[in-house]
Amino acid sequence: MSKQFFSWLEKRIAEYEVARDRGLKAYRTRLKKALADRNNGVEPNESEYGSLHAPYDGYIHIWWEGETECESTYLAGQFLPRDKQREAMYLGESFCVGAHGFKAPSDRVEKFVSEWNQLPLETKSVISITKSRPFDVKGQDYCYLNISQCPTDILSAIEDYLMGDIYKLQRLAEEKSESERAERDARHEAGEDVEEGRVVITGEVLAFKWQSSDYGDTLKMLVQDDRGFRVWGSVPAGLDDAERNSRISFTATVQQSDNDSKFGFFKRPAKAVVLEEVAA
Repeated sequence: MSKQFFSWLEKRIAEYEVARDRGLKAYRTRLKKALADRNNGVEPNESEYGSLHAPYDGYIHIWWEGETECESTYLAGQFLPRDKQREAMYLGESFCVGAHGFKAPSDRVEKFVSEWNQLPLETKSVISITKSRPFDVKGQDYCYLNISQCPTDILSAIEDYLMGDIYKLQRLAEEKSESERAERDARHEAGEDVEEGRVVITGEVLAFKWQSSDYGDTLKMLVQDDRGFRVWGSVPAGLDDAERNSRISFTATVQQSDNDSKFGFFKRPAKAVVLEEVAA
């Protein structure tokens, strides 16, 4: 797969370079004509390196700075400014202006850059690819891969090559999370009212939150009991390893809310245990 991808990448960049040169020549022809129309039919001088220069004093020149059209006069021989982000003007919306960066696992980035560096020099001269220093994301090393101005299909292909499977897993996880939340909400709506008194609570941790008071900061949690109702109170000892979505059980004194019979508050929790940890 890797060899096939880099073979496609090399071929696609070569095609892009040809299209870019063709587009640049066509654009420069239009630009020279536009300048000639403003300067009594006289086109600018062009050096062997492709830069444009004023042919006489008072020569009117126009160029673009992003989305802003600029105009000024120049003395004979002066360099005429180039358009900034000019590629987007002659390559259209399929061209990505500026540098594009996305984060990916460091080991994947290192392998990609290593294989990229093995491509012919003329291929690597068309677009530039660099990587950042590694940084931690939830215990895993990530890097930013920065790619210079190039077609959007190349950007998308490289990102999909490095991150496609991860993005898919993230989407599946999000869909699963949404489905599970909808199912929990449905159980809550159809569930029983809060049982008051000294009660055994067995269910799922929905959230943790630090709450401040005159006595200091206290970690609170919201739990949905298997019977459907939800309770809120301080996290008891014994739940140090509990996470959001962990299944737990504890005994506490529960009082029903005045505003919602399916919501209550617990205090003096005891005998707390984690029944099932969250899958990685």
